[in-house]
Amino acid sequence: MSRQHKLNWIAMGATMIPILLATSFVGLVPSETLAQASNTTATSGAANATGAGGGGGETTVVMPLGSSSATGGKGYEPHDITVSPGATVIWDNQDNALHTATSGNPDTATPDGKFDTGLVGANQQSKPTTMPTAPGEYTYFCTLHPFLVGTVTVQ
Repeated sequence: MSRQHKLNWIAMGATMIPILLATSFVGLVPSETLAQASNTTATSGAANATGAGGGGGETTVVMPLGSSSATGGKGYEPHDITVSPGATVIWDNQDNALHTATSGNPDTATPDGKFDTGLVGANQQSKPTTMPTAPGEYTYFCTLHPFLVGTVTVQ
């Protein structure tokens, strides 16, 4: 191989390296991360809104960063919500710990079966959770952090 031919191969390799690196880095960003970031931004502004009825919309309640600490003073945001019978609520866990939103008695950490998000992972949202159809006040808590308490009023 001639010297000029070798130099051409080296130059072509040097040109390809940045392209290969750029392509590799693009592949490292999972689409779920991008989607979650946009979800968090979109819902955080609506976190203090009162929910609309059954088909009219969803209410979002935030589990803020630091809410897994008993001494942190952070709780569900908003603490109290009012929704229509059968409305859906989404809990947005912005904390770095697992949480739940489970109806029942927080003093005894006893669920009552009215609603339960199940485990909501850190930086994840619960599936839409249907609220009871009977009017009333429903206390809920985190089964992993029972000091984390909120109230849903159905009317």
